[in-house]
Amino acid sequence: MENQSAELAGHEQACARVAARFPQRWLGGYVRGKLRRDPIYPAAWDLLCSSSEPILDVGCGVGLLAFYLRERGCRQPVLGLDLDARKIRHGSRIAADCYENVELRCQDVQGALPDFSGNIALLDVLHYLPRAKQCELLSHLAGCVAPGGMLIVRDCPPDGGPRFWLTWFAEKFAQMVSWNLNTPLCFPSRASIEENFNAAEFKCETRPLWGASPFNNHIFIFRRCAPKTVPVAG
Repeated sequence: MENQSAELAGHEQACARVAARFPQRWLGGYVRGKLRRDPIYPAAWDLLCSSSEPILDVGCGVGLLAFYLRERGCRQPVLGLDLDARKIRHGSRIAADCYENVELRCQDVQGALPDFSGNIALLDVLHYLPRAKQCELLSHLAGCVAPGGMLIVRDCPPDGGPRFWLTWFAEKFAQMVSWNLNTPLCFPSRASIEENFNAAEFKCETRPLWGASPFNNHIFIFRRCAPKTVPVAG
């Protein structure tokens, strides 16, 4: 119970500190609510905090994952990529002023990606891409995961249930108010995500990540097997 209380306090304090970095009141309020309510942030911290590998955040938005990880004590270099230049402008100013080794770049993830090896986060991105581009991106990122590292995917399988339709509506609303880019939605199935990872190379863990939200979010964790060490003959 004491550990849970300390964990919650650490989460709440990190959310408040990140939100305070945003000078726009409306954006700071959005950031604080998003960080506090969305379970992906503490889940990602729990997965990444013990690794020293650099982190590539594909679809980073304003940089919330990187900022949250920094406020929870993670010091790995973070490179964030996002197509939305507005969000990159908001986040880049804060990264430059407040967080070392955090870089946010405006970049289309459907194009050529920078050379990278480490841990990767791909959160709420796939459903903005056509199916063929989803597979292309996942296959490319699989090759960028360091031995012993992981790729964390968060998306919404289109199972047709109430949670799926609430997620669809929320995404369309975010597009309607111009917070998210207006592009056709193509939600990936579990199979279409998992088929891009060789079972001999990656261990896959999948589970719902609903938290207190009504959305159909699931987390997919692909851990690359570390190479076996060969004993040196004496």
